[in-house]
Amino acid sequence: MNILDEIRNRANQPTVALRQDVLAPQQQDSVTPEVNVPSTADSSISELTRLEEQLANFPEIAPRVPVRLEVAIKQKLDELCNQEKITIETLLEAFYVTCKEKDTVMKQVLKEAKKRLSSRKEAGNIRSSITRLANLTKKLK
Repeated sequence: MNILDEIRNRANQPTVALRQDVLAPQQQDSVTPEVNVPSTADSSISELTRLEEQLANFPEIAPRVPVRLEVAIKQKLDELCNQEKITIETLLEAFYVTCKEKDTVMKQVLKEAKKRLSSRKEAGNIRSSITRLANLTKKLK
C-alpha cells in the first residue's frame, strides 16, 4: 500500500459516537413541586464572580523562568523543598522578600551573586575554548 492509500484510509476511519451530556438537565418522570430556589446558572455566575474577586486579591504569577543551578545546590534545594512541601519558585520568592527587607543581607547576597556570575562566565569561556580547539583539531585531521 502506498502513502496515498494510507492517507485515504485514515480519512475513512470510524469516529466516536456523540455521548449524552451528563450535565444537561434531564426530564424526570415524577412530578416535583416547584420550590422557589435560585437557578443553578444564577448561583454559578455569582459563585464565579465571588471566586474571580477573591483571585484578584492575590498577586499575578509570571510565566515560568528556567533557572540553571549548580548540581549540589539544586539537590539540597530539592531536599529542602520536599521536606517542607514547598516549590523552588515559592522558596525563591521568600528569599527575595526576606532579603529585600534587610539591606545588609541583600548586599551580601548580591555580592555572592556577582562572584558566582563571574565564575560562570569564566567557566563558559573555558567551555567555548575547548569547543573551538576540538573543532580545530577535527579540521586538521
